[in-house]
Amino acid sequence: MGNKILTQYDVQKEPCYYSPELRWKLHTANFKEKPEEKLTIFLFERKVIEKYAKNAKEQIVELLKKDATSLQRLRHPHILSVIEALVEERSTLAFATKPVVGTVAQLLENNRHELSNLEMKCGLLDVAEAMQFLHQDAKTAHLGFSPYSIFIDPQGKWLLGSLGFSFSGVQWGQLMDCPFTFSGQEAPGTLSFEPPPRYAAPEMCAFPGKCGLESDMFAMGLLTCPIASSVMPCVCAEVVLVCWIMAAAG
Repeated sequence: MGNKILTQYDVQKEPCYYSPELRWKLHTANFKEKPEEKLTIFLFERKVIEKYAKNAKEQIVELLKKDATSLQRLRHPHILSVIEALVEERSTLAFATKPVVGTVAQLLENNRHELSNLEMKCGLLDVAEAMQFLHQDAKTAHLGFSPYSIFIDPQGKWLLGSLGFSFSGVQWGQLMDCPFTFSGQEAPGTLSFEPPPRYAAPEMCAFPGKCGLESDMFAMGLLTCPIASSVMPCVCAEVVLVCWIMAAAG
């Protein structure tokens, strides 16, 4: 696979999860000395974008590098935990985290209705707590929040990740110029250096775009609806209430 981080572990050749929106390929792995201890390798191969324009290639790589390095700096029970820092080589980028089995996007596509009301409620609250930490303690806006940025571990806990679009030093009520624009020109299946527009707040899609911590709250509301649509109304109402409390507390 062409990255020295992969030689330290026994890594499954085929990825356990991949989507163009995630950009990384997720490979299940285990420690050679302790085969029972699992981890997940996030792998990106530069050959995937070798035919892209130079500017697009550079922005995608920088986005992935920021994702990994931002996760390395943050520690919270509901944020993806890095156990092996990013290794960048000529043909690949890779880092390792505690084990995950996929994303919420995968869940929505395949077996959302297999989750109980309690599992959905706990998952959404996991993410709300992670976002609260990101906003109140790290003073950071996520700005790329979507089902592809929420990972699920083997125990069913939901973990916030995909921090490549994040912006630090942000306060509640403070809107700043968006560090990116939405071109809407990406073909299906291609990798983008823009956040998923489907979950972007209206102010982010304007020209010029503005964004802030409140933009994340809008995205959380958009995500809550499809996740909670098949459960009791009180589940959705309670999670939305938590989001509003977080906003007011900020």
